[in-house]
Amino acid sequence: MALIDVGFTSFMPDVPALNSPGLVRAHNCTPGRGGGQGNVTFFPLKSATLYSNTSMTSMPLGSAVGQDRLGNARVYSGDAGKLYKLSAVDRKWTSIGRTAGYNTTGDERWKFVEYGSLQIATNYLDEPQFIDMNADVQFANLTTLTKGRHINTHKGFVILGNTYDALDGAVPYRVRWSGLEAPSDWTFSPSTMADFQDVVGFGAITGIVADDSCYLLLQRGIVQMQFVGAPYVFQFTDRVVGKGCSVPESVITVEGKHFFLSDDGFYMLQGGQLTPIGAGKIDKWFLDTADLTQSNFITVAADPRETLVYWQYCSEDATPGVPDMMLIFNYNTGEWTTATATTHFIFNSMSLPWTLDQLDEFVTINAVPSSFDDPIWAGGKAMLWAMNSTGAVYSFGGPTMPLEIETPEYQLSRQVSQTGADIAIVSAARPLFEGEGTARVTVGTKSLQNKDLDWSDQKESNAETGFAYFREKSRYQRFRVTIDGEWKRAYGLQVDAKAAGRR
Repeated sequence: MALIDVGFTSFMPDVPALNSPGLVRAHNCTPGRGGGQGNVTFFPLKSATLYSNTSMTSMPLGSAVGQDRLGNARVYSGDAGKLYKLSAVDRKWTSIGRTAGYNTTGDERWKFVEYGSLQIATNYLDEPQFIDMNADVQFANLTTLTKGRHINTHKGFVILGNTYDALDGAVPYRVRWSGLEAPSDWTFSPSTMADFQDVVGFGAITGIVADDSCYLLLQRGIVQMQFVGAPYVFQFTDRVVGKGCSVPESVITVEGKHFFLSDDGFYMLQGGQLTPIGAGKIDKWFLDTADLTQSNFITVAADPRETLVYWQYCSEDATPGVPDMMLIFNYNTGEWTTATATTHFIFNSMSLPWTLDQLDEFVTINAVPSSFDDPIWAGGKAMLWAMNSTGAVYSFGGPTMPLEIETPEYQLSRQVSQTGADIAIVSAARPLFEGEGTARVTVGTKSLQNKDLDWSDQKESNAETGFAYFREKSRYQRFRVTIDGEWKRAYGLQVDAKAAGRR
């Protein structure tokens, strides 16, 4: 017998399974740094747990977070007909939209941007809205001169992209900006520098991102929008030709890095340079298994306590309109994992302060959504939150989700025999992990690469030895590992095998 150490590696479903440098599956976990030789350590992912049993009139279509001048958190969201704030008193959504309401129909979404003390929102079909977060009373029209699908701020301007106005109608390739330090002034003027520009040749504008410069993401290109002052205001420079953002809902900016989905996979834009981040790893798998006809249900958020970005989406197996998967990217290590989606909508937020009296609403200690050392109980802490399809708010402080790992395929006989053996017998496998949990292992075997795998019965690890015991004889082997309970980190597998024959 020989004991073989099998380290967990990158999640790389795009690579053939035999002797692959990556895992076939790394599910319900987050990717950390490796342990050398290409190994990756996986960390637990907490499940969503109810934070506030509140509701909206219809499905949430966008969210925003900001702070007033005293540092108090302000959390906003919108559905088809209303804009809301999350009350700090009772954690309920309170309608604070304009009296006339809104008409967010079809695949349109609410997009928000913070401008000083203002929170500005646009849904393309109605006039852009604003609220002063210091007063926090009611949204109102920012302007009646233009509408837009995408919004951002840069150098004192509010910028709308993919616009509509009464004179020219819909102009999907137009970008328009307010007066300098005048977010409600959209009348074209050399003195205020309010103006517009049509960016042709790249299709519709699908996003606006900003760092030291501003970039227009279009369907087939990326254009830099650089402030140069009067009379031209902005200079427009083609930065990427032929590659753009195909899914507006996929766009997110974290630490000056802009992430989005293009026609052929995921990319990062940083300093005007475009880098593929999923090529040869997960791009093909994602495009084959995601249902992008439901891309309007994609939501994306960043974990403020980790270097992680989460995309939640509908797979081909999803119930229509119900996201069922999350794709997770560690932008420091370049590693990926997946998870089961248990809510409808994820978003970045800030915690609202709690008092002891407010905790009475949970009735029992078991109903409290997170441990008492969680930042959710302190006001103003950046958080990753979620909502269901009716607007109930969730945090991610629940029980640890069960880990699921599927290894590449091995020909273990090559590692345990010096005589050219072609077959191996697997007698045991021991998952390597820390924390409290129950590990189980299944062995997949096949005789030829063009055959389907035969999977053994699932075996639980022995409490004393840590091994799950088998007697599986084959040419090729693959392993599935699951760990339930409050595990802390997982990083590999030890396999006990011996040669069983020669060529």
